[in-house]
Amino acid sequence: MTDQFDDLLKALEVERRYVAKELHDGVAQTTLQLGLQAGICRKLLDANRLDMLTGELAQLEERILLASKQVREIISDMRPPMVEADAGLDDYVQYVIDIHTQRGGPPVSYKFDWSEQAPDLSSPQVLALVRIIQETLLNIRKHAQAQNIRLTLSAREDNIYVTIADDGKGFDLAEVESRLVDKGGAGLTNLHMRAKAIGGKLAIARDTTGQGTKVTLILSNNTKNGQS
Repeated sequence: MTDQFDDLLKALEVERRYVAKELHDGVAQTTLQLGLQAGICRKLLDANRLDMLTGELAQLEERILLASKQVREIISDMRPPMVEADAGLDDYVQYVIDIHTQRGGPPVSYKFDWSEQAPDLSSPQVLALVRIIQETLLNIRKHAQAQNIRLTLSAREDNIYVTIADDGKGFDLAEVESRLVDKGGAGLTNLHMRAKAIGGKLAIARDTTGQGTKVTLILSNNTKNGQS
C-alpha cells in the first residue's frame, strides 16, 4: 500500500510539473509576446504611424488567437475524452486520433484487434491506456518530425498490447530520460508512471526499420484481474 501511495504522489508531482512546463513553453511565451507587441503598437500610435500600426495589430490579433488555442488545448488534454457514455476503448482511441489529426499531427494507421476472450477493463484502466496513447501522439507531434504513425491495439486471453511506431527522426533515449522533469523529460516520465500505475510494462526503442521510435505497452491478464 505504501509503495502504491508513493507512486501516486510521484505521478501527481510529475503531472503538475508537466502542466507547468506546457504552460511555460506555450501560453507564457505567447502572452509575453503579446505584451511586447502591444508596446510596439502604442509607440506606433504615438508616432502616428498608422500605416505600420495596421500590420502590427494584425499580428497581435493572431497571437491572441494562438494563446486562446493553447489554453483550450491544455484544458482539453486534462479532461477525459468526450465520447458517448457507453463508448468502448476503441471509441476512446479513435477520438484521441481524431484530435491528434485536427491539431496537425501526421496520419495514423490504426488497427484494433480485440479477442472475445479478453476480459473487460475497468474505467481507470481504459483511461490510463487512452492517456498513454494521447501523450505518445503528443510527443510525436512536438518532437518526431514524423510523416506516418502506426498504432495497434490488441488483446488476447493473456495480454493486452499497445504498439505505437513512427517514422520520425528518433532520439537518444538515455539522454532524454536523464533530464529533469522540468527540463524536457516529463513526457516519457508520464508514460512510465501511467503504465506502472496499472501494472503494465512500457518499452521505448528505435523502430525495427531503423527510423523513428516504437513505444510498446504490455498489460498482463493477471494485472487486469487485480492479481498483481
